[in-house]
Amino acid sequence: MLEKTHRQQLDLRKSVGIIAVPEELLFGLVSYLNKAKAPKDKQIVGLVERLLALEEIDAKKMDRALDELNRYLRRYRFRPLVTPWYDANEHPTRWFVHWYSGRPGRMPIGKFGPLDMIFDLARAGQLNRLRHCNHCRNWLYARSRHQIFCSTRCQQKQFTATEAFKAHRRQYMRDRYRQQFSKREPGKD
Repeated sequence: MLEKTHRQQLDLRKSVGIIAVPEELLFGLVSYLNKAKAPKDKQIVGLVERLLALEEIDAKKMDRALDELNRYLRRYRFRPLVTPWYDANEHPTRWFVHWYSGRPGRMPIGKFGPLDMIFDLARAGQLNRLRHCNHCRNWLYARSRHQIFCSTRCQQKQFTATEAFKAHRRQYMRDRYRQQFSKREPGKD
């Protein structure tokens, strides 16, 4: 009996470390990254690209890259403010963290929402699912690890641009053309 309880505690500890980011917030983050025009928004995009580049760096260069990233992150000075989410019985069921810049009492700054989500994804080990579409280069959140296109349309456009598809299509159209005109009777239009 003691062993079973111990295993249940271990299972509970594993599940506590999971960070869940709701899907609608992920799509909001992707939309934010795709629409980034202002310099402050482009800084967030640059940060995501730096974090993603860290996964490709070998161990020898990692310390230097981390130092550069941490120097870059020093520009962000903000503090958390925790607020509860109440259920019908007015008991707190969840906690929200809002990030504020400067003195307490100021309104939350919008760019820290995406920044917070980016770090949530990094803590959950899911940051590498945030990537560029192979065709249109827009940001996407890959629902599966092998997803590389933001839509079926981009996937089809990329495929139809390959030489293999073009050769196949040329051969198909030649055969179809020959088949269509071989059915016609000579002399009739």
